[in-house]
Amino acid sequence: MLKCQFHCHSGPELFDNINYSAEELIERAAKLNYEVLSFTHHRRLFFTEEIRKYAEKHEILLIPGIEFEINKRHILGINIDKEIEKVDSYKKLKEYKKSHPNCLIMAAHPFFPGTTTLGKDLVKNIELFDAIENSFCYTKKINFNKKAEKVAKKYNKRFIATSDCHVIKYLDLGYVMVDAEKNTPSIIKAIKAGKTKNHHSPITLFKVFQIISTINLRNIYKKIFKK
Repeated sequence: MLKCQFHCHSGPELFDNINYSAEELIERAAKLNYEVLSFTHHRRLFFTEEIRKYAEKHEILLIPGIEFEINKRHILGINIDKEIEKVDSYKKLKEYKKSHPNCLIMAAHPFFPGTTTLGKDLVKNIELFDAIENSFCYTKKINFNKKAEKVAKKYNKRFIATSDCHVIKYLDLGYVMVDAEKNTPSIIKAIKAGKTKNHHSPITLFKVFQIISTINLRNIYKKIFKK
């Protein structure tokens, strides 16, 4: 099975202040024995031939990814192209999926608190989603993934563990193993067929606050610097 990470961020990011490069993340992923990786930068496709070759050099298959938005609510797109950046409505997403049948559309942390999560919009548009994210960000007592898992089971959608990595040392907090050949069509097909095994475990509330605080402080510094 292939060790895969389908939700991670790196510099240069337009909307988050990330203090490590894509190359550094690839190096970290290689040390952790990842074989498949997708950079999911906010609102734009980050995928160049140079970075693809750098990943290949480290024996990692890089699949194009993005964290795009509909009504400011986050959605992950895997195995997509630059046209996904124009998708800003569910109607356009439906059209995109028709013309890109081999893409994977995943609801990002859909029932977590905040205005960037899908919430009720997920069920209303469930036919447009192939998978639902099992976020790293939960504790033994507080777990907003539980509702997401119930929805995934009810509608026969894949439930995929990720790290939503914004802090490089936490890349391995959640990931998925996929039973597939090491090529993009095989991987996407295997995920849609449910040939996956999630790896994740609850973290402490202190670590949750630590991660969120790190991300928020960086973004505050970025705003100050821009001014």
